[in-house]
Formats: sequence, C-alpha cells, structure tokens
Amino acid sequence: MTGAADEGPVLWALAVRETDEGGVVAEVIVEVDEGHYGALAVDAWESGFVAAAGQVPVTTGAVQVRGGRFERLVLVGGRQVWEPRPAVPAPPTWLSAAAEGGALVTVVLPRTWPEGLAGLPPERRADAFEESLEDARENGRVLQGVVAVEMT
Repeated sequence: MTGAADEGPVLWALAVRETDEGGVVAEVIVEVDEGHYGALAVDAWESGFVAAAGQVPVTTGAVQVRGGRFERLVLVGGRQVWEPRPAVPAPPTWLSAAAEGGALVTVVLPRTWPEGLAGLPPERRADAFEESLEDARENGRVLQGVVAVEMT
C-alpha cells in the first residue's frame, strides 16, 4: 500500500503491483460501506468492470490525478464520480506505473479491509492488507477493470 485515505464510508488505497511478466501496474483499491456499495458496483459494471477471476478488461473508467494527488474515479462515461476526501497523495512509483499503462481499479466488498488495520505495527499492515485483498480476489469478491489515468 503506497497511499490511503479514509473518509466516512469510503476507504481508498494506491498500490503498485508486480505483474507475472516482471512489470508493474498502478492499482487503486476502494471499499465503500453497504449503503454505497450497490451504487458503486452498478457504476463499475456499467463501465465494463468484471468479477476478478481472470483477464481484467480495459473499461470506460478513468482516474484523475492533479498535482500528484489522486482526486477522483470517474465511471459510466463520466456521469458518476467517486472521490477520496482528502485527495490521496500518489507516490512517484505509482505515478510512473500509471503513466505507463493506466491503472487497475479494484472495488472490494464492504468489510474486506482488515479490521483493526491501523492498530497493527507498521511492518505488519501491508501484509495484513495484501492477505485480505488476495483472499477477496481468489474468491471472486472484487470487481476489477483497467482505467485511463488523466494527469495534470
């Protein structure tokens, strides 16, 4: 996890993942509460996201980065916007990976984020987060799609 924001019912994280081919991919991970999940899931589906189980499609979504900060996820042809509050600082490694090939967006079910993550020792947080995320991916409990990255 390279950056994160937690505001109300939405949790955001930026990560850089290694691919099987030895490259890297920028990833945006978002979790919303039950009251917002249906709307986000519909927006993601309508943008071309799929349940994670195989090939991840390129979608009509986009993420917008301004001044090195991830500001919003735009879905459904620009009609729906999801924003972290505050904007999430995007580390140079994430920006570089995003500039190369867009970003993988992963929408997780409510309560996927490990409970008590903030209370774990710093050296254990990333591992706990990754374990929870991998379990969700392997069990098809995420929606994923590749989106364009608009940087200004």
